[in-house]
Amino acid sequence: MKEVLCFIYDGFADFETVLTCSALNEHDNYRVTYIAYEKTPVYSSGGLKINPDKTVSEIDGIKDVEGLIIPGGGTRILKPELEKLIKRLNEEKKLLAAICAGPEFLAKTGILNGKKYTASAEPQSYEEKNETDPFPRDSYVETRVIQDGNIITAKGHAFTDFALKIWDWYNLYDNEKEKEDLRKDFTPE
Repeated sequence: MKEVLCFIYDGFADFETVLTCSALNEHDNYRVTYIAYEKTPVYSSGGLKINPDKTVSEIDGIKDVEGLIIPGGGTRILKPELEKLIKRLNEEKKLLAAICAGPEFLAKTGILNGKKYTASAEPQSYEEKNETDPFPRDSYVETRVIQDGNIITAKGHAFTDFALKIWDWYNLYDNEKEKEDLRKDFTPE
């Protein structure tokens, strides 16, 4: 069974990854492992209480990790253990998928430099808080979802597009017709 990690933290937007993680967990070859900085319960922005499966530090020894999904949320603190994991997975060309403000974690590691990406975090939101904008704005693309190599990023309202792009990456469709039907069902006109 291949592990796909989903990083959770207090205030993460649970709805942004439900569709993605549900499909992965229903597939025979994948399992979503929820990780956090500590093994204490994490509360989503919607009030869901989730007990992480593992800590970020515990992932260091696992070799068969297939990717990392990062939802958006209000409190985005990048600790050294998560930075190390993101950089390792990027070097291994494993999937790094982040949505809404979640791409901030990727930006802070420097892996978005020279990569096309999108995010919901606007430059003025950092200015208003007197914080340095971590994003390389020269490669920002104003779109719902975008993939550049092993990196998928999306705006928060594009969580279905995000899920479908990740399903593409892992080839979760039974056939091309199913893929096209799901795109029609989930993609806004």
